[in-house]
Amino acid sequence: MDSPDRRFPPDAHDAPAVNHAGGIARLMGDGALFGRVLARFRNEYRQAAAGIRTAHDQGDTALALRLVHTLKGAAGMIEAVPLRRQADIVEGLLHGGAGDVHGSLARLQDELERVLRELDALALTLPERRPAAPAQPPAEMDHAIVDRLMALLDEGNGDAVDLVREGAGALAAQLGEGCYRQVADLVEGFDFDGALALLRERAGG
Repeated sequence: MDSPDRRFPPDAHDAPAVNHAGGIARLMGDGALFGRVLARFRNEYRQAAAGIRTAHDQGDTALALRLVHTLKGAAGMIEAVPLRRQADIVEGLLHGGAGDVHGSLARLQDELERVLRELDALALTLPERRPAAPAQPPAEMDHAIVDRLMALLDEGNGDAVDLVREGAGALAAQLGEGCYRQVADLVEGFDFDGALALLRERAGG
């Protein structure tokens, strides 16, 4: 009789890789936004586990930690719970500098591939949509939009992703084009902590 695969709990692969109901609830019930978040994850994180492995193999632990932390945050945003847990394990091993890092990275790759297979299958059932043109916020909102963005980032609220797009003009006016682009890139990559730190640094707080 074959021995069970000890890398995963029994029936772990029988459950969905992504908890869609939980993800929509995380985004305050906004199913359309969750769909856009899933599409971004599908497009941007295909090579995430490979990138972490490469950084580790090259001895760049700081980069490996940054990449796995970002993947963990993105997995949490889409409620890919097994992937997030495995990313957390890898992050702990990298911090500790000991343990079966290579084995944990292999399991991380497995979990990421399972998420991507599920998202690829879902994408085949959905029509391709073009994103709506960003809306320019009213002038009276300009002064408060950075504070609003910082609050969303601090909460880990996925509405921050839409705000950096829809409020692009006001944010660029408040932050400067270069800073806005840095913040937007971090938010689009689900690095909410990094974006918030950058905004706080700019604010001098």
